[in-house]
Amino acid sequence: MSTPHTTHVTVIGAGVVGIACALYLQRAGCRVTVLDKSGPGEGCSFGNAGLISPGACVPFSMPEMLWKVPQYLMDPLGPLAIRWAYLPRALPWLLRFLAAGRPNRVRAVSRAMAALHSRAFEAYSPLLKEAGAEDLVRHSGQLYVSKEAHGIEGGTLVQGLREAAGVKAEVLDADELHQLEPALSPLYRSALFFPENGYSLNSFRLVQVLAEQVVRNGGDILRRTVSGFRFAGGRPSAVATDAGDLPIDRVVIAAGAWSHRLLAMLGTSVPLEAERGYHVMLPDPGVRPRLPVSNRDHSFAATPMENGLRFAGTVEIAGLEAPPDFRRARILLRHGQEMYPGLRTAGMTEWMGLRPSLPDGLPVIDVSPKFPSIYFAFGHSHYGLMGAAMTGKLIAELVMGAPPSIDLAPYSVRRF
Repeated sequence: MSTPHTTHVTVIGAGVVGIACALYLQRAGCRVTVLDKSGPGEGCSFGNAGLISPGACVPFSMPEMLWKVPQYLMDPLGPLAIRWAYLPRALPWLLRFLAAGRPNRVRAVSRAMAALHSRAFEAYSPLLKEAGAEDLVRHSGQLYVSKEAHGIEGGTLVQGLREAAGVKAEVLDADELHQLEPALSPLYRSALFFPENGYSLNSFRLVQVLAEQVVRNGGDILRRTVSGFRFAGGRPSAVATDAGDLPIDRVVIAAGAWSHRLLAMLGTSVPLEAERGYHVMLPDPGVRPRLPVSNRDHSFAATPMENGLRFAGTVEIAGLEAPPDFRRARILLRHGQEMYPGLRTAGMTEWMGLRPSLPDGLPVIDVSPKFPSIYFAFGHSHYGLMGAAMTGKLIAELVMGAPPSIDLAPYSVRRF
């Protein structure tokens, strides 16, 4: 790039958030090195549902979650599972998650979600244009569907949150729904259409194309496992990796579900949990939905991508190291077959990824309270793809000392 490089920033993490941070830092004139144990987009970014939803403003933790969680856990086809051996470790996080469902807290979290997500397409626009990746993102609209005839718009609180955020949503009856999405089973009787939402045709390829732009801009992307930090003069002076120490000036920690381990080495504790999500990919499904569809009865999404139809969702709490339980993926397939009768499953693939989730569902976008040269950009939960570009913009503003585009107080690491 033509702007002189005056500041070197090391970004730890090559998922969509880390790569978006790298691109926005380069746009601000920084020299950038990205470190990750895997290639760009090979972690959680590889298999997400691909949704980009400026209207995402309803937290997962709501007042009714206190009685819904036990119901979910008793349902073998439900959207939530907990490995019981892991429960003692997960319990403090789960209690904080439920506490975040208090009405006043829900409203505050919703405002913060809306601020971060509402300009998702706007924040992505310069990155996509520069990388020649505009064809990978569609501003198509999105459906929420239910087999119930009424109640798809949610209760009074949910409707109030959307109204406060200015979210556009159209209530559809069964006839209107099936005119818009004829591939859907007639069992589905009601829907909400969000005209301002959209999706990525291939989340993994999107991250790869954006990462290629980082390199074209003069950045380095290195496959390194970061194991810690070296200190000199009371501040971090290098990162320790499996290929030796790398000197650092400023660092952005965007390491997804592993970020809390790096923060602990810097004297900061955060209650980060891995919400394990699954997907099933059907390369030749025999049906082609026109729009991405969120199934509100079973809490998952069906997304038509360039390489097939993806069913993605569910939550499993089992930590970072437990092996995948692909029965969770097959539950998604079972629900998907109900949505789209006659699905072809030949060549089906299954996947599990680790969503980095904090109890209130908001990310951390902040400066380290101990080291002013360290910045945090992690914890986007189910919203990494839609929040990545805005997070990158905000991190670049923090690094350059510019006024932030939105109030960053809700995303402070100090809230814990």
